[in-house]
Amino acid sequence: MPMFHGMGVLQSCWTASSGLVVSSFEPKSPAPVPTPDALFVAAKATESDMCFACLHSSRRGPGTRTTFAGLLLVEAWYVCLVPLFGGGPLNKEAGDFMTSQGVSILILYGSTEGGIMSPILPSQVGYDWDYFKFPGLVTPHMEPYGDNTYEFVMLENEYCRPSVINIKIGGVDAYASSDMMIPHPTKQGYWKVFGRTDDQIMHNTGEKTNPGPLENMLNQDPHVLASVMFGRGRFQAGILVDPRPQHRVDPADETKLAEFRNMIWYVILSFQMIIVSNPSKPFTYTAKSTARRQAAIDDYAEEIDAAYDRVEESTQSSIPPPSQWDRPTTLDFVRAVINKVLVHNVDDNDDIFQHGCDSLQATHIRNALLRALRDSAQLDTRKSVRNFVYDLPTVISLAAFLLELATLGAWSGSLKSIESRADSMLAMAAKYLNDLPKHKSATSTAGLHPVILVTGTTGSLGSFLLSRLVEDPSVARIYAVNRPARDGRGLRARQEAVMASRGLDIACLENSKVVLLEADISVAGFNLSHEVYAEMQSSVTHVIHNAWRVDFNLSLESFEPNVKGVRHLIDFALSSPRPSPPRTLFTSSIGVFQNIEGVQLAEQFISPAVAVGSGYSELKWVAERILMEAAEKTSLETLVVRVGQICGGPDGAWNAHEWFPSMVQSATILGCFPDDPKAVSWVPLATAASALAGLVHAAYKKDVIHLIHPRLVTWSSLAAVIADELNVSLVPYAEWLSRLEALHDAPPRRPDGRMEVELLRTVRALRVLPWYQGLQISRSGTEALGFPALSVTRAKELSPVLAEVAPLSSEDVRKWLAFWRETQSL
Repeated sequence: MPMFHGMGVLQSCWTASSGLVVSSFEPKSPAPVPTPDALFVAAKATESDMCFACLHSSRRGPGTRTTFAGLLLVEAWYVCLVPLFGGGPLNKEAGDFMTSQGVSILILYGSTEGGIMSPILPSQVGYDWDYFKFPGLVTPHMEPYGDNTYEFVMLENEYCRPSVINIKIGGVDAYASSDMMIPHPTKQGYWKVFGRTDDQIMHNTGEKTNPGPLENMLNQDPHVLASVMFGRGRFQAGILVDPRPQHRVDPADETKLAEFRNMIWYVILSFQMIIVSNPSKPFTYTAKSTARRQAAIDDYAEEIDAAYDRVEESTQSSIPPPSQWDRPTTLDFVRAVINKVLVHNVDDNDDIFQHGCDSLQATHIRNALLRALRDSAQLDTRKSVRNFVYDLPTVISLAAFLLELATLGAWSGSLKSIESRADSMLAMAAKYLNDLPKHKSATSTAGLHPVILVTGTTGSLGSFLLSRLVEDPSVARIYAVNRPARDGRGLRARQEAVMASRGLDIACLENSKVVLLEADISVAGFNLSHEVYAEMQSSVTHVIHNAWRVDFNLSLESFEPNVKGVRHLIDFALSSPRPSPPRTLFTSSIGVFQNIEGVQLAEQFISPAVAVGSGYSELKWVAERILMEAAEKTSLETLVVRVGQICGGPDGAWNAHEWFPSMVQSATILGCFPDDPKAVSWVPLATAASALAGLVHAAYKKDVIHLIHPRLVTWSSLAAVIADELNVSLVPYAEWLSRLEALHDAPPRRPDGRMEVELLRTVRALRVLPWYQGLQISRSGTEALGFPALSVTRAKELSPVLAEVAPLSSEDVRKWLAFWRETQSL
C-alpha cells in the first residue's frame, strides 16, 4: 500500500498502537514497481500474514491459489468514497474468481469526513465479498433514494462524530455522504456501494440514470482508459470514452472511429451516443487517476450537442419518406415507422400507448414523421402541433394528419371542438356502463370492522393513506393493490422504499392486517388467483381507488385501461356475497374544472364540457360519470373525492418536479417570483391522507366532495417568505412568465460566446412552460393563478379532519425550502 494513501498512513499508526510489523520494498532509485507478481514474491519472502493493496484487476494463472490461499488478506479500497474523488470497485469477475479460489476479500469503507466506517478485520468473510456491514461505533441512517437505493448518512454518537456536519436527522447532527448503497437481498445489515447521489443524471423525461455501475463496467474493457456518462436534461444518456493509448483514434477518421465503437459498444447505449475523445483534447484526471467528470463534459459540450442533433436528424432516416403523398403510401410509411420504433407490430387502429409506447419512443416517432414532411413535402414543420403523437395515437390518425399536412399545408382536425370532445367522453362512459351486474347477497358475512381494498399505495398520497389505515384500530384488514413494476422489483421493496423516503414507519407493513398484492385491475379478476379474488369478494367492505396514471400528454383514448379498472372494481363490488356491496371511494381531481367560471363551485356532478382539456381531466370525468350512474342504477354507494393541490409532507417533502417547486427553483435564476393577491387552498399531504382514511367511517350514498384546505391563505403570504428566503423580488405573474419565456427564447451566452444550453436543461420550469402559459390568470371568481374556487361544505361534514386543520403558515413554506435545499433541488 503506498504510504501517501490513507490506508498506508493508517498502517503506520497501527504499527505504533498494536505492534503490527510492516514490510515494504527497499528504498531505491528508481523505485521498485509494485506489480502483482512483485507483491506476491515479496509477501511470500517476508512471510507476511496480510497484504493490503489497491486492487484494480487480478490476473489468473498457475500458482495463483497457492500464492494467495491462507497467506494474503486482500483489501479492495474504494477510493470513490472520498467526496470530490472518483474511482471504482474491484472488478466483479476478478473478485468472484479469487473468492472461488479460497481468497478472503475485505472491503474497507471510509471517507475523509467519517474515517473508517467498516470492520477493519472482520471475523468472517465469504462469497458476498462486495457487501459489508457497519461496526458498532458507527450509527448509519439509510435515506431512501428510490429503486431500492439509499444514501448513507452517518449520525453523530458518543463514540464517533463526523468531521463534517451537513444535515440533521431527527435532531441529531449527521453527515450525508452522497454515497448510494443497496442492501443485501437476504442478509440484514449488509450493504454494497452502488454509486454517488451527486452523479445522478436526471433526464428531461423525469427518469434517472446512475452512471457509476455503467462507467465501471465500461472501464473494465481493455480498450478503455476512462469513461464519463452525460445526459442531464436530455431524453437519453450518452458516454464520453477516453481510449487507452494504444487504441486511440482520430474522431475524424470515420472508419477507425466505427471500429473502436464496435469494440466497446456491447448493448449499453445507442451507437450514436458514444463520443470518443480527441487526442488534441485529452481528458484531465484526479490524483486517483479517475476522469474529472464535469471538466470532460464541459470540454466536449459541442460534441455532445452535435451527437444529440444527429440523433434527432437521423431518427428513422433508414425508412425512406413517401415519394408521393397519397393514403396507401402514407399509411405504409407511418406503419413502418411505428412498428420499427416499438419493435413489434400494432394494428392500424390500436392505441400505441396501450402497446407500451413511452415518451422517448413518442419523440422518435414524431421526429421521423416531421423529417419526412421536411424532406419529401418541403414543409416547414417548426409550427407543427407539439404533441400530435399523443393527440393522434394510432397509425390511421397519424397517417391522416401527415397526409393533410403534406397536401394542404395545414391540419384541419388537430383541435377538436369542446362539443366533440365532450361527446367522446359521454360515449366512453356509456360503453363502460353497459350490462351492470345486479348485486345479489348470499349468506350474511357481515363483520364488525372495515376490510379495505385500496389501490395505488406506492405513491405519495397512497403511502400516507396506507399508513393512516394501519393506524386505525377499527380496520380489520387492508388489501393494498398495486401493478407489478416494470423493472421486476417486488411490491414489498417498493412499498418500503416509498414509505421510508417520506418519513413513514415501514414497521407498519409487518402488521398482520396488511396484505400487499400485485394485481392489474384493468383485467377482469385483477390477474389474481381465484382463491385470493374470492377471499376479497367475501370480506371487503370498502374500496378506495387511488391508483391512476399521471401523464398530461396522453389523449382520452390512451387512458382507456384506467377506465377499464373502474368498471372492474364496480363489477367486483356488485358481485360481493355480502348483504351490501363494498362502498366505493374514488380519488378524482379538481383538474376536472377546465372550462368554468364562478365563485365557490359546488360539490356536485358537472357536465362533460367543463372537464374538456387534457386526456387526464377528461378521463377523470368519465370515471366520475360511471360511478355516479352505477350508484343511480344499483345498490352501490359511491363517493367521488376531487383532490386539490397537495403540498409538502410533515418534513416538508414535496416532489421537486411538480409545477410549484419548479417555479420556486426558477426564482434565483430569474431574480423574481410571481405574486398574486388571491387565495390558495392547498392541503398538506398528511392531512389529505388522514381525511381519506377517515372517510371510511363517513355516511354517503352518491356524493361528490372537494378535498381542499377549508382555511384559505393568500398566495402573497406564501410568496413573501420565498422571496425573502431566496432574496428575490416579487413581481406580477405576467412579468415572471415573460422572463421565463425570454430565457427559453434567448438563453444567456457563456464568455466563449456559446449559448448556455445547460441552463435551459436545468431550469425545471422551462419543461412545463406551456402549462404556465395556459393558466387562465384573468378568469374571474378564482383562486390564485386562475385555479377554481371550490366549495368545501360537504367535505367538512364528512371529514372532521378537514374541519379542524390549521391554515398554512410561513413555517410550512420554510419546511418546503429546507427540504428542497437538503435534496439539492433548489
